[in-house]
Amino acid sequence: MKVKSIEINGIGGIGSLKVDFNERINFICGPNGIGKTTLLECVAHSFSANQTNILKRNVSAHHGSFKAVIEIDEGTAESNITIADFDPNKPSYINGLYQHASKLFSLKVTRTFQYQPLNAVGKDVDKDTNTSYQEAMLGINVNEVKNWFVNRYLYSAHEGALTEQQLNNLELAKKSFSLLNEEFSFSKVLASSNEIMIHTPNGEIYYEYLSSGFKSCLSIIFGIIKDIELRFKEPCINADEFDGIILIDELELHLHPEWQGKIAKILVQVFPKAQFITTTHSPHILQSANPNEIIALASDNGQVYRRDLSGTKYGYQGWTVEEILVDVMGMSDTRTENYYKFMSNFESAIDNDDYHTAQTAFQELEHLLHPENHLRKLLKFQLAAVKGES
Repeated sequence: MKVKSIEINGIGGIGSLKVDFNERINFICGPNGIGKTTLLECVAHSFSANQTNILKRNVSAHHGSFKAVIEIDEGTAESNITIADFDPNKPSYINGLYQHASKLFSLKVTRTFQYQPLNAVGKDVDKDTNTSYQEAMLGINVNEVKNWFVNRYLYSAHEGALTEQQLNNLELAKKSFSLLNEEFSFSKVLASSNEIMIHTPNGEIYYEYLSSGFKSCLSIIFGIIKDIELRFKEPCINADEFDGIILIDELELHLHPEWQGKIAKILVQVFPKAQFITTTHSPHILQSANPNEIIALASDNGQVYRRDLSGTKYGYQGWTVEEILVDVMGMSDTRTENYYKFMSNFESAIDNDDYHTAQTAFQELEHLLHPENHLRKLLKFQLAAVKGES
């Protein structure tokens, strides 16, 4: 199952917008408040039912609506949703393609976790259709991960207790500890306390003691594997064969720029048949994107639209972070006000052959610029030329 397109009218800050999706991975970017999360939630709500307070109609619209075109098996289906209310106390009633909600996973921004004791290993949660379409709106429960992992690990010691698919998924989860950093690996589960232990360069630690970035990534990977097993029991499926839709809000959350550049490739590696739709503010994530994977939103006189990007053979892999910020993400300024002030003073003094004013501005720029910035030499040449003419 894949989302082919969605058309939004009068929802949140979006007046009218139509977006076609890449069948593998999509990165939604743009300024704060432009509608990135609204777009993501419209996709999620296309697979839900009952009522919602998450989406509201645009303040200037009489009603809001969105239509998603979904590819299911060999055919297509449409989800037509109307959002009537703007009042925060009045929910809107929706009726989407809830019968297919089991193949949509939504991960919200709350993805890190604190230590929680597991006094007993519980049985699997029963994830029926009702639970699936509620989680389309509310997001999957990452707090279920520890019980699921410990359950599978302990039962894997008993022949015949787990299916072949469950054993494969457990091994996939174990390997996930090393995907971001090969110096980390799964160690064991302590039988006396049900604690998950991890090998690290500094010794063995509880898995809750990993960094917030590590835990954010594990919440995504483990959360998906866990929900695949809880939703698909008869028959069970291998997690790497899941061919549904995965929504992730703020993919870069808690991640160092180095990991931001890796996370998308890791997710595609673990779930090669899934379609990912994510929001991001990270130029490092976009730097690793292939052509037609970026959905860059912008606004003109209050109207949100998708920017037409110049795709190349290698996407944006050869672009600098600054080039992506300006030409892809639409950021107008990448320097500080002080930089522009001193640079303006310098250029004005050069034009007026005013050596002393230019020298003063140059001294300030020397404090501002990176030690290896090529502008230093250029500015020195210009300054020397004005001094020679004085």
